[in-house]
Amino acid sequence: MKSQRIKRIAAAAAALSTAMLCTAGCGKKQDSAPAYDITKYQDSTKRTEFNESLDLTKNSAERPQAPADFSWVGQAEDGKFTGKVSEVNVEFPGFQGDGYVGNFTGPEDTVIFTVPVPADGVYDLSFNTCAGFSDSDKINPVTVDGEGVGSVTTKQGKEFSESVLRGVYLTAGSHEIAAGTEWGWYFVDQLTVTAGEPISDELYQVTAQLCDDKAFDNTKRLYHFLCDCYGKYTVTGQYCDGGKYGREMILINEETGHYPAILGLDMIDYTPSRVELGGGTGEAVNYAKDFYLNQGGIVTMCWHWNAPKQYLINNSEHPWYSGFYKEATTIDLDAIAQGKDEDGKAALLSDIDAICEAMEPLKEAQVPVLWRPLHEASGGWFWWGDCEKESYLWLWHQVYDKMVNEHGLHNLIWVWNGQDPEWYPGDDTVDIVGIDIYAPAHSYGSQSSKFTELAGWSGERKLIALSENGVMPDPELMQRDNAVWSWFGTWGGEFIQKLTLPTEDYTEYAMWDKVYQSEDTLALDDLPCLWTYPVA
Repeated sequence: MKSQRIKRIAAAAAALSTAMLCTAGCGKKQDSAPAYDITKYQDSTKRTEFNESLDLTKNSAERPQAPADFSWVGQAEDGKFTGKVSEVNVEFPGFQGDGYVGNFTGPEDTVIFTVPVPADGVYDLSFNTCAGFSDSDKINPVTVDGEGVGSVTTKQGKEFSESVLRGVYLTAGSHEIAAGTEWGWYFVDQLTVTAGEPISDELYQVTAQLCDDKAFDNTKRLYHFLCDCYGKYTVTGQYCDGGKYGREMILINEETGHYPAILGLDMIDYTPSRVELGGGTGEAVNYAKDFYLNQGGIVTMCWHWNAPKQYLINNSEHPWYSGFYKEATTIDLDAIAQGKDEDGKAALLSDIDAICEAMEPLKEAQVPVLWRPLHEASGGWFWWGDCEKESYLWLWHQVYDKMVNEHGLHNLIWVWNGQDPEWYPGDDTVDIVGIDIYAPAHSYGSQSSKFTELAGWSGERKLIALSENGVMPDPELMQRDNAVWSWFGTWGGEFIQKLTLPTEDYTEYAMWDKVYQSEDTLALDDLPCLWTYPVA
């Protein structure tokens, strides 16, 4: 059982206990914080035992370095093809060698390079690709010996350009590195492999403060806890519509003996159009209160924002309850942001007000929430991403201003994962930079290349989170690659269960156990008391 690994060093426990006493007895009271007594909001059966021996002094291990002068170049036409991939004769400029390959149309279509690697270490993989006649960017998977390590992004255009995956760990020996197909119809010219820069431990020294300067003490405590753990532990998370005793949480507990430390919830059922047309009421707020106040856990929330009723198509193909997808709504966010649809603006602002009112009990009880609105915008599949990036940024700031400045929801820690740095709203309204990655089934890699990329998306040094995932990441590989995500949040449904039974379709049971038994992850029973955690 993992409880036995909680015997951390006595010095860390003593230091943490002393810091807590100091916070309780000698800290300055914040003028902006209302009078607060957490016992008013807790049940009599609340959790009373917490981990008081969490080692926050653990250091990262030494990591091997690739030879600085290593460089290998392979031409795609000389590689191994699978599926329909073949050499093509369409002449786009910018390619090297004798030609390039295409016909990437399905998941079986790949070009494979056999690469001799001289030593264990971190390497950069640079692909020369072209989108050709496509009218959009293309994102396609890269694997090493069949394991997913990231994606190659090919910018729209008829000329070849470089796309680099940085920080990919390779062991000494021969490896098959493949460019495959997910969002296909691109061309591959060559692969260049060079020595990379290992992720620096300095990355984990977070410099940013919460963007809300009126944040409640409980909000600050959670944020400081995450900052203290960053680079040392990854906090486990699971989305589960039923709260702590929902099906996904129960299955994980039955298999591993532990509950995830983070409960993921969705504010979707509080959206006015769903309330009116579905007649239901959401339970996410109640589950969030219970998980923090009584279970001592951490809550993260997203919002699949069903468009206002007047914009819903609402037919058999696009029913009202799918109104967060762009295909199911006629809303034009560009027109609203540009002042050409005042009724639409009023409807959106009214929806935000409704969500704020629904979250009022969380504000009153000072339940901190890792709040992740308007997610995955640059993908374009949600209506808030089916627009110019300027319109998305306008909406993000409308949401932030209303929730923080108008409704005073100072219990929120703002998590952004628009998936593209050009859609980043700015350091003044973002606390944590996240990304959603759905790796191929049974691919447990650290996603170090994307972790490295995200580190450069903000001006300040912020926490980086795997805000959604389908496959649980291997904690051993995260530590090996020094890509220690602050937390992960496995999506519910098919990624954990099938017909209410556990499933290995995405993550095998052995990895469930490895993740939740690891000394490098934190489950619910590993958490200290978050409402007394010291604020530095």
